[in-house]
Amino acid sequence: MSDTLDGGVTQPPFTQGGSIDLKSMLPGRSIGLKLLLVCALALAMTIPAMLVYGVVAERSAGQQAAIADVSQIMGGSQAVLGPVLVVPYARTPDPEKPDRVVYGHAIAFADTGQADVDVEVSERKRGLYSVPVYEADIDFSARFDPGILRDAVPNDADAIWADARLYVGVSDTRGIKETFAVKANGRDLRMEPAASTNEAGRYRVAPTAGVRLAGGAIQGLETLEIPIDVTASMRLSGAQRFAMGPFSRSTQMNMSSNWADPSFTGGILPDRHTAGESDDGFTANWSVPYMARGIPGSGANLNLGDVTNWGERDMAVNFIQEASPYQSVERALKYAAMFIGFVFLAYFLFEVTSGARAHPAQYILIGLAQAIFYLLLLAFSERFGFDPAFGVAAVMTVGLTSFYAMTVFRSKLYGLRALGVMSGIYALIYVLMRAQDNALLAGSLASFTAIALTMYMTRNVNWYGGEPREA
Repeated sequence: MSDTLDGGVTQPPFTQGGSIDLKSMLPGRSIGLKLLLVCALALAMTIPAMLVYGVVAERSAGQQAAIADVSQIMGGSQAVLGPVLVVPYARTPDPEKPDRVVYGHAIAFADTGQADVDVEVSERKRGLYSVPVYEADIDFSARFDPGILRDAVPNDADAIWADARLYVGVSDTRGIKETFAVKANGRDLRMEPAASTNEAGRYRVAPTAGVRLAGGAIQGLETLEIPIDVTASMRLSGAQRFAMGPFSRSTQMNMSSNWADPSFTGGILPDRHTAGESDDGFTANWSVPYMARGIPGSGANLNLGDVTNWGERDMAVNFIQEASPYQSVERALKYAAMFIGFVFLAYFLFEVTSGARAHPAQYILIGLAQAIFYLLLLAFSERFGFDPAFGVAAVMTVGLTSFYAMTVFRSKLYGLRALGVMSGIYALIYVLMRAQDNALLAGSLASFTAIALTMYMTRNVNWYGGEPREA
């Protein structure tokens, strides 16, 4: 029986029962349909890879909890305020109401000041997590002009010289390891935690600041004419971050540390540093001139918290690895869809060139292997760092998928080809993880190359399957 009507129009084929035979209408072994199926499977297999995001987030939260736990013990991120002179004053704004007294503070910063900081960093373990902690030895030297403090007292106010103090401060007193040793012109000052008010409770002794203050009384400031040379030393512990404010009109800070991978933060970066030049540690030097610090050198009711303002004027160093394994794995997951697509595309090309057929279930198994790669990478990274972990997880995954290709396409040659292609794909993943600035360019070029190679290798493929169609 003919399948065409008069005029050459093709009739749908029918089975013996009179129903339409759809199977006979679809092209057999259609490469085009297989490619569409492979693309759909590649997109579907990104779902397991994306589920790894949840695991990464959970483990990262555990790391943050460990850091917070250790910080509670060691003193956390420390911000330090160097020596500053403060005297409270009283004034009567309305002469007709002499009983109404207003109190304030006159503050004078040092003309010049220098801090020498030696930071010894070690690591504390909390389960799987390693948290950098430090002990810092700090030596201050500063020179004050007492006349500047007297000039800072308002003309209509009376300074309360008995409560004049030299203050130093830290943000977290739990990290103090030794009593502050402070001298003024060679004489020891007895440092006490700053009282909130005077004995009568009429006014605050210390101004509000972002740090906890300790003060020592200096006698004779109302008449002293010679400069005051102050030296101070303190020993602190902390975690993650160390910062110091520009505590004088012209401030210098010199830091040395055994930590080889610091991150300089804060509002003022060092003029010179040796970070990255040696695995034994670094040195750094800051110099902050008066105009650059942006705070008056003296005045009434200044806020000492402005000196140590987080991220605006402070000189700070982070002692924690910026690129944690969780950040690296998360970055790798952002490219999961592209790389799963590369692997599936490679298997598809093996099909085209070998003539063997891979079942969709086999593609799913290959996709699951790629998703498990990210779990292996995360688990190994927690044990011995990202770079070795990537090497181990990549070797395991590339070996598995290459051996599977040899069995699927029944050829050792295709197993070796898969080994080369998969090795190149995972080498590209590693490059993208380590070359952040050029990651987009490298990924774009790799994608273009993969598509171009596919177009070249399939240029003679009969996408419809069955008999070639006439033009």
